[in-house]
Amino acid sequence: MTLGQKLKELRSLKGLTQKDLADKLHVSFQTVSKWENGENEPDISTLKELATLFNCSVDYLIGSEKEGLTPEVQPTKTVIIHQKELHVCERCKKDIPEGDLAMEDVCVRAGGRGRSAQYRKAYYHTHCLEEVKQERLVAAAKIKAAKRAKAKKNSFGWGIAGGVVALAISLVIFLAVPACQAALHPAVAVVLSIVISYAIFAALYCIISGSYIGDVFVWAAGLSIRFPGLIFSWDLEGFAWLIAMKILFAILGFLIGVFALALAIVLSGVLGAVSFPFVLIHNIRTDYADSLTD
Repeated sequence: MTLGQKLKELRSLKGLTQKDLADKLHVSFQTVSKWENGENEPDISTLKELATLFNCSVDYLIGSEKEGLTPEVQPTKTVIIHQKELHVCERCKKDIPEGDLAMEDVCVRAGGRGRSAQYRKAYYHTHCLEEVKQERLVAAAKIKAAKRAKAKKNSFGWGIAGGVVALAISLVIFLAVPACQAALHPAVAVVLSIVISYAIFAALYCIISGSYIGDVFVWAAGLSIRFPGLIFSWDLEGFAWLIAMKILFAILGFLIGVFALALAIVLSGVLGAVSFPFVLIHNIRTDYADSLTD
């Protein structure tokens, strides 16, 4: 039985027409017809796809397995690879001329849990493949913009949560700490707590919305100083001095970091309190569709 006869038999058993088989392999039905009539033969990659589709081996299709020959006495069989096979473009569904063929590997099953990923060949006109790639970039940009818009819409919730926490902490400090109780009237303490709460809410909202306040916070929080190198003598007293200075530098570095973080929070709070109405109006007008730092 020839390769063409086997393909015709297997196709019939599957209940497929030549057009159905051609669509699965992304070739023209004329190509399938030539295979079955013995006028042409599929290439190696297409043979593998056919074997997978019909649940048989490539050896069966080309005849070696059917004949049951061992590798030692198996005759050499030449598989003719025809580069002029007509493939169908996956975008425009038209036959692809030989000089305009472009291919790419498409994942049909992702790997995971010990399984390897499976790929197939996708055929396009050259210009169709470029259009597909451009469409993918546009789609990826839209997905990214949608995620960013969703995050910006959620910034109101994060801001409220931060403001509530700031209000609770401020009230506890101003009303429970004896020094603050003595220095502040309860009404003043409550008003000051509300102001701090609003500032933290506004700062969080503006930062998550992508405004310049995020850059200000990062800049202020990253402020630091570079400590000088240390020169010490190679004796016990010199090592003790080195260790003491390292500890001192570590403490100073920590204090500077705390100061920088506090400065970043204060600056962000003040700027956020002023900028919040403008950022909110901008987000409402643009439906949260863009970033203020783009």
